Parts: sequence; C-alpha cells; structure tokens
Amino acid sequence: MKKARICSSRTHALFLLLICFVTRLDAQQPSANRPAQPTATPGQTQQPSAPQPAQPVPQEGQPEGQQIQGPPPGFDRVLLTDPNAKPRAMTVDEAISLALRQANAYAQAQFDERVAAEDLKQSRAAFLPRFTMPFTYFGTTPSQVHEEGEPLIYSYVSSSAINETIALFNAAGEIDLAGRLHAAVSRNRNLLAAARAGSLVARRTLALDTVDAYYALVLARQKRRLAEETLSLAEGFLKVTEGFVQRGEDESEGADLLRARAIVASRRDELEQARAGELAAMNTLRVQTGVDFATPIDVTRIAQNLPTAADFLNFTEDQIRQRPELSQLDFQKRAALDDARAAKGDRLPQLTYSLNGGFDAADFRPLKRYAGGSAIVTLTIPIFDFGASKSRETQARLRAQSLDAQRELMLRQIRQEFYTARGQALTALTRIKETDAGVAAAQRNLTLVFAHYRAKKATITDVVDAQSAFADARLAYFQAIVDYHTAHFRLEQSLGK
Repeated sequence: MKKARICSSRTHALFLLLICFVTRLDAQQPSANRPAQPTATPGQTQQPSAPQPAQPVPQEGQPEGQQIQGPPPGFDRVLLTDPNAKPRAMTVDEAISLALRQANAYAQAQFDERVAAEDLKQSRAAFLPRFTMPFTYFGTTPSQVHEEGEPLIYSYVSSSAINETIALFNAAGEIDLAGRLHAAVSRNRNLLAAARAGSLVARRTLALDTVDAYYALVLARQKRRLAEETLSLAEGFLKVTEGFVQRGEDESEGADLLRARAIVASRRDELEQARAGELAAMNTLRVQTGVDFATPIDVTRIAQNLPTAADFLNFTEDQIRQRPELSQLDFQKRAALDDARAAKGDRLPQLTYSLNGGFDAADFRPLKRYAGGSAIVTLTIPIFDFGASKSRETQARLRAQSLDAQRELMLRQIRQEFYTARGQALTALTRIKETDAGVAAAQRNLTLVFAHYRAKKATITDVVDAQSAFADARLAYFQAIVDYHTAHFRLEQSLGK
C-alpha cells in the first residue's frame, strides 16, 4: 500500500505539470471548435508566446566558487541590448523601404543613372554652337631692315603691326552630315535607359536580400521561443524528480534525476544556440535596414496571412519578359549599334563652321576701321586612317552580338528562377498542410506517452523526447510558412513585379 501511494503521488504531480503545459500549448494550436481567423486557413497554428526561462539548477558536486557566472542583472540575453529599449515594430514592406534608403548597390546604381543622364545632355549640346570670346595680344620685335627716317615695322610677315590686339566674339560648331552626332545622342539615350534598368535590377537584388534577412529573423525568433518552452518543461520535470529524491520516493536510485539533469543541460544549450542565432539574424536585418544596433526589432507573427493556391493563378511564363535584366541588355545592344554608326560616320565628310565678330587692330584710336566679322566653313573629307574607324565599327557590332548571346543565357536563367520559385512555393503549400497535421499527431503522441508513463511503461526521458518531437513538428510547420513567403516573393520578382 505504501508503494502504491508513492507511485500515485509521483504520477499525480507529473500529471498536473504536463496537463498545465499541454493545455497552454493546445491553446496555441488549431481547433475545430474555435472560429477561424479571417486571414488564416483551417488548421492554422498560432505563434506561441515566449515564456520566461527558469533559472539554471546548480549541479551536484560543483564547487561553489567555480560556478559559471551568468550575465549581470538587467541584461537581456535575448537581444543583448538595453532591456529598457523600446522595440521597433517592422513589417517586411517597411524593411524593404528602409533598405532602399541605405548606402548600398542600389544607391550606387542610381548614381550611375544620373551620370548617364548627364552624358545625354552633353551629346545633345553638341548640335548647338559653342560661344567664346578670345582676347589675343600679339607683339613682335621691329624689323632689322628699314630705311632711315621711316617708321619701324613688324618683323613677322603674318603680323599687321608690331603690337597687335585681337578681340573676337566666336560661334563655332559642327553640321552633322555624317550622322555622328545623332548616333551619339541615340547611344547615350539607350545607355540612360540601360542604367535605369540596372537600378531596377539592383533594387530587386536588395529587396530579395532584405526579405531573406527578415524571414530569417522571424524563424530564428520562433526557434528561440520553442527552445524556451522545451527547456521550461524539462526544468519542471527536474524539479519534480528532485522532490521525489528528497522525500525518498525515487525507486530508480537517482537514475531518473541524472537523466533529468542531462536533459535540462542539453535543452539549455539548445536555447543559448537559438538566442545566438536570433541575435545574428537581427544584426543582419539591422545592417540591411540601417536600424541602430541598440534598438530591438519586433517582426510580424509568422502564421499571419497563410497562403492559398489561388495566389498563383496570375503567374505565367510570358510575364518574365518584363524583367529589367532583359531590358538592360536590349538597351546596351542598341547603344553598341549606335557606336557602330558613329564609327562609320568617321569615314564620311564632316562640315564645321566658325563665325567671328570683333576687331584686329594695332591702334585703338581708329578702332572702327579695323572692326568687322568673318565666317569660316570647313569641309573635311577623310582619305585614309589605316582602318581605325572600320575596326571600331566591327568592334561595336561584335559587342552587340555578344549582348545577344548574354540575353539568351539570361532568359534561360530567368525561366529557371521562375519555375524553381513556383515549385518551391507550391511545395511549401503542401508542406504547410502536412506539417500542420504532424503538429496535431505529435501533440496526441505527447499525451499518449504521458499515459504510458503513468502506467509505468515509459520513462521521464520518453516524455521529454515526445515534447521535443512536438516542438520539432511545430518548427517544421513554421519553416514551411517561411519558405512559402520567401519563394512567393522570389516568384513575384522573377516576373519583374
């Protein structure tokens, strides 16, 4: 009778502990009797709240002076920041918006776009005359040959006086007979369009990196919360087992206590690893978004806005031709063909003009006598340049052919990205349903294992392992949701959206 009372007391204590824990976990799982959320599908698993981890239990035989010191009081080991700091709530769209305002490859691409716009302005200005005002003084020594009594004259035949002053208002330019200037304008216009497409490519890459960092933090936080729950249950079993040992009710001669301590140590190590992973993921997102490292980031709940198959009805392969990568290569090819046109124009006649108005005088008193205007028109006919312009034309056409090959390769890569992202998203939909069912099965298994423990057909280790399997099933469910969101975003980006 005494032995039966001891077993009854032991099992009742553990039964109450497990019932409380499973009841709390069950409140976070889907239920057929609970009304469905407006944005979730049936069987949705809600994200559990994070319990406070229990204090570590000192090990037997460990000297008091050699105990490992934990972090100082008031120090948040989860965030490694000031515990009084106010967390910053952030959605994935806000994270992308913040990332776009930081110094990164996207900002550099925008500078390249502005540089290309200035090149276009310069090529358009080549059609207009260039106005200048040259002021020239030209002095020579007097001629050494002169008649006695006659005034000194200049020594250079090209001069009109010993002291000659020239002041002109000049307008010079080129008449585009060969089409070189038009080719330059078209080239720079296409390069500007290519730079704009490059900015969109850089924006897409930055958005993908930010989404990956955001959902990595979402999943890392969920892992930490599950690790805290697993540790909380293991520590609860350890306290119950220690109570049995103190009252002399343990029939296993301390074996259950040792196993319980080993399990607690393992769960505590898993929790610290999860905390380190969460901190690393948060720091990565901080770098992407520019949030201060002293500010905690609060992300959205992982199980919100669960997907459906209807999300893929508007995704077709034809839409991948809208990708900015393809547009960028198209504009670069056009610019290369414009270079070929400009090189060909070097072998055609070129017409330039220069209009002047001013004076060329040796004495300012009769200045009106030496003032007037002039016009110079020059037609330059190329004869032979040893094949330099022909080589530049061939080089530009080869570059255009190379861009054609790059576009074909890029199109195949984009198609591969499209079908891969679509396959991952559709697979994630199936995994969400399967892992949701796995969560329910793992929860029932936990209840059955505890019933076996009451019937002395299972050990404490079996119960804790069942709870760990339950946590793993929930983590797989959340992993499937994260994989869906990242794959769905990549699918949208693969279509140029």
